Amino acid sequence: METKLNIKIEPKNNNIKLFICYLLLFYFVWAFKELWLVKYIQSFSEAVSAFLTALVKISVWIVPAWLYIKYYLKTNPIDYLKMNINVRKGLFLGVILSILLGLRFALEVYVINNQTFNFTLPLNSYLNVFLLAGITEEIVFRGLILQEISKRMSFWKANFITAFLFLVIHYAIWIYNGEFFDLWGHIYVFLLGLIFGFVYKKTGSLWSVVVLHSFHNFFVIII
Repeated sequence: METKLNIKIEPKNNNIKLFICYLLLFYFVWAFKELWLVKYIQSFSEAVSAFLTALVKISVWIVPAWLYIKYYLKTNPIDYLKMNINVRKGLFLGVILSILLGLRFALEVYVINNQTFNFTLPLNSYLNVFLLAGITEEIVFRGLILQEISKRMSFWKANFITAFLFLVIHYAIWIYNGEFFDLWGHIYVFLLGLIFGFVYKKTGSLWSVVVLHSFHNFFVIII
């Protein structure tokens, strides 16, 4: 007599529990870095501190996401993240949007506030806020998180959730700097996340949002 086992087979590489575990671990480790490890890193010289910060961010953001895509999703990370798709289009539109954004900031600084941009910044600002933030944060949020959530719901719902998660990742540093209760900061970053997600979907290239994100940060830090 045969006994049939009623086994529920989950779709391959579609385990939401593992994805949630990845997110929880990612947020926990990054909060630990922003609330505690940052004090240790800042005890070094400016140059050493800047490069240590870059090393930690690459280790916490890019490496786990890359491994998740390669070994769990069993996909080439370059392909999955759309880093080899519409490259020229993505770079071109990223630059055009960045120029328009720069004009907006220039109008605010030079015309409305009658001030000038400040390009005299520490190495950490140029390395980690301008050059590195765009690539690391877009790989995780638009490249991985948005695409994973989009597998399970409509784009705009996924984009809304991703934008919220993008907002929350800033909480630790805002708490550390005493900026958590700035309501406009919450609204601004959330809307920024929605825009980045929309640009990523429309261009089909990660490079568009990497460039736009990087230059957005650049204009913010030189104000």
